Formats: sequence, C-alpha cells, structure tokens
Amino acid sequence: MESNKCKRTAAMLLGLMIIASLPVAHAAAQSDDLEQGRPFLEILWDGAEWPGTIILLMSLTAVTIIAEHFWSIREGTMTPPDEIEATRKLIEARKFKECIEYVRKGRSMFSDLMMAGLRHGRHGFDAMYEAVDERASTWTSRLFRRVEYLNIIGNLSPLMGLLGTVLGMIRAFSAMQGAHGAYKPENLAGGISLALVNTFLGLAVAIIALGFFGICRNRVDAQTVAAHAAALDLLEYFRPAAMSANGNQPPPADNQTQSGS
Repeated sequence: MESNKCKRTAAMLLGLMIIASLPVAHAAAQSDDLEQGRPFLEILWDGAEWPGTIILLMSLTAVTIIAEHFWSIREGTMTPPDEIEATRKLIEARKFKECIEYVRKGRSMFSDLMMAGLRHGRHGFDAMYEAVDERASTWTSRLFRRVEYLNIIGNLSPLMGLLGTVLGMIRAFSAMQGAHGAYKPENLAGGISLALVNTFLGLAVAIIALGFFGICRNRVDAQTVAAHAAALDLLEYFRPAAMSANGNQPPPADNQTQSGS
C-alpha cells in the first residue's frame, strides 16, 4: 500500500514538474529568437538582481520544506501497519506493561497517541480518550504550522516579483529622463528586463509553493486522521463494557510501570 502511495506521489511530482517547465521551455524557445541564441537562464541571471536573489532563497526554502514533508509525513512514520498490529496483539493478550514499553519505544504519531492514552489508564476510559484527542490535536497543529510556510512563501514571492517590477520600471523611466528624450531601446532594456524577470520568478515560485501547499495540507490531514483513528480503535479495548466482558483490568499508570520494571 505504501509503495503504491509513493508511486502516485512520484507521478504527481513529475507531472507538476513537467507542467511547471512548459512555460519556461516556451519562453526559452522565444528568447532564442529574440536574443540570438542567448540562454534563457542567462537572461534570468542578468535580470534578477537583488529581488531575484531573495526569490531564489525563498524557492530553496520551499524545496527544503517539500522534501522534508514527503520524507517525514508518510505511512511508515505516522501509522506503521506492523506497529499497529503488534500493539493490538499485546492488548488482546492483556500484556499491558509490555504494550506500554513497546509504544514508548515507537517514534510514530500512532505510538505517541497510544502512549498518551495508556498513561491515563488508571483514570478511566474517558481520561484515556481525552488524552489521545488532545495529543492528536497537538500533532495536527504542529504539522499544519510547518506546512503553512509554503503558503507564506507562495504569497510573498509574487510581492517580491512586483517589487522587482517596480524597480525595473523606475530604472527604465530614469534612463528616459537622463537621455532627455534621445533615448534608445537599449537604454530601457535593463530596466524592462529587471521588471519582467522578477515578475516571472515570483509567479513561478508562487505557483509551485501554493500547489504543494494544498498537496501537503491534504497529506497532513489524511495521515493525522488515520493515526488518530487507529489509536481510538485500539482504545475501544479499554471501554468499561469491553473490559468487563473480557475480565480485563485497566493498564497500569506510567509510574507504576517504571517502578515494576
């Protein structure tokens, strides 16, 4: 299942990269005619200046956030099936102390939620349920805050591009004023290039950042809901009706587990 999700994610990334590269390729093809074979990247490099440098840093930050997200937010780190199944078997076998020790060693969201619930075992089922809910809310808020930086980059990069546009137009009209009406097209080229290049860079970064912002938010929502649901599903074993039907006792508190070990 996880491999299929990885394949779908890779296909989605490849598709977005291809779509994003189409305008660049088209612009590069046109620039070859207009600039007599001058490389498109060279045009970007010459026209970017300091607003483009800031946009470049923002794009590198966005790529880092996206790569870190796809590495950390996945089934293996959020809801490992083998971990869930092992926890279920320990609970069904009424090996509560072993279960606490097992989930304590886990690093996934599911293990953290289960540990939060099992710590409140002596306070009853309702306390365990509330502890899992609160811990899940903490996880969800933290992961959404990390993804929110993509939204910030996606909204700031067009503004930086607009700033470059304004600077370029100021430069172009300053050249016109300095020439006293005897300006040539090449006198305006630098300012116009600065304006258009920074606009292009800002829009390109915004499109990619906002697109992945939506994808990452959906992934966070799906994975956190899955981990929360898995923890609540196993928590049903500790409902009073289920405990009395099976003749079980609630799991020991965390301090009792440590003193017993």
